[in-house]
Amino acid sequence: MTTKHGVLILRPHDQAKALEQEFLQQTEQPIETHICSMVDVVAFDDPRVRTSDVLAKRYSGALMVSVNAARFLSEQMQRENLTAPVARWFAVGPTSARAIARVVARPVTCPQRVHNSEALLALPELNQIAGQRWLIVRGKGGRELLADTLTARGATVDYLEVYERKPHPISAAELTQWHQHVRGIVVSSAEQLGYFLAAIPREQLSWLADCYWVVASDRLAALLPGPLRQRAVVAQSAATFAMFEAWQQATQMYQGNTKL
Repeated sequence: MTTKHGVLILRPHDQAKALEQEFLQQTEQPIETHICSMVDVVAFDDPRVRTSDVLAKRYSGALMVSVNAARFLSEQMQRENLTAPVARWFAVGPTSARAIARVVARPVTCPQRVHNSEALLALPELNQIAGQRWLIVRGKGGRELLADTLTARGATVDYLEVYERKPHPISAAELTQWHQHVRGIVVSSAEQLGYFLAAIPREQLSWLADCYWVVASDRLAALLPGPLRQRAVVAQSAATFAMFEAWQQATQMYQGNTKL
């Protein structure tokens, strides 16, 4: 009997499904996928900010940092009967761009190949912005890179924080199952990675070192402890096709040292 190759996908379930389908459809070897989001995402209403006041302003450009930003802004807009500002809208990647376009009913621009904040900031439209007002829709306490860079380029930046993240607990049964079956771990955000590593008991750390890793950026790879980093392959972005290509590379590199 052929042993299935277990892969743990640390992503929100809706985003992980496309990658799971890619694994199941595009590989010849038997694959057993495990999906776990280490982050519970819930709505957040900032008591210091009125959403209606923010959306009523005139903006030269606006960013939503994720699918979650689009989802929870949409819920707030529907609840309060609001409309999105008429502006040039931008996203980090094509998946979030499609979600944002459905919410704002306008075209959304994103980087073509590399899908991260740095690539977004490299777009020509985000460079000549002195004197403009921009809106960033994000989660509570998100990265400051976008706002800091836009401000440094002379723009005035408003925030609208519409959701927050909380660690998702994992059970002893899940840990046991992963230890027995998982040989590769795929992760596309620092948040998921941080919560996952924090939740793993010390006695399970040797299992993590035996796994290969697929991460979405060099920044994520740098967050891995040394022994884990040595067995990591960095994808070009968090997009499904890029993560799958990196996974194929990882299985080829570590097949001899991994229990496939």
